[in-house]
Amino acid sequence: MVTSLPLFLLLLLLCGVGFGGGVRLGNGGYEDWRLGTATYVKESQAHPLNDGGGACGYGDLDIFRYGRYTAGLSAALFGRGSACGGCYELRCVNDIRWCLRASPTVVVTATDFCPANMGLADEAGGWCNFPREHLELSEAAFLRVAKAKANIVPVQFRR
Repeated sequence: MVTSLPLFLLLLLLCGVGFGGGVRLGNGGYEDWRLGTATYVKESQAHPLNDGGGACGYGDLDIFRYGRYTAGLSAALFGRGSACGGCYELRCVNDIRWCLRASPTVVVTATDFCPANMGLADEAGGWCNFPREHLELSEAAFLRVAKAKANIVPVQFRR
């Protein structure tokens, strides 16, 4: 009986049961889809998403292989920097004028913070105001899910 206890513990660990109270998600480790909004920064504009800066301090994003699919996150998602480097899959939803057909997805890396603009209403430029869940995408990422003429689009996203 004594030799079966270590074997039993090994089986528990291999099957995904831990002692920390964590539970594996049944959908491949993804969170459930959540609703939010997305905008984008044009690559011709001077902005940290374009020049390699950003609140996460990653420097030149192309050199460090974060690529062109990056995002700044509103305070509700940024978590005082804890979201830096996290990957988010998103798709444009519920807007036939601006969403691309078949709702393709794009995966972006969180590299920046999207600051609140409390002087503007949520739907008129205050997209990153708390408690909104908003992703400010690079232009390349945005164009994978929505049309360029769109200003702000509703999205589903998951980390």
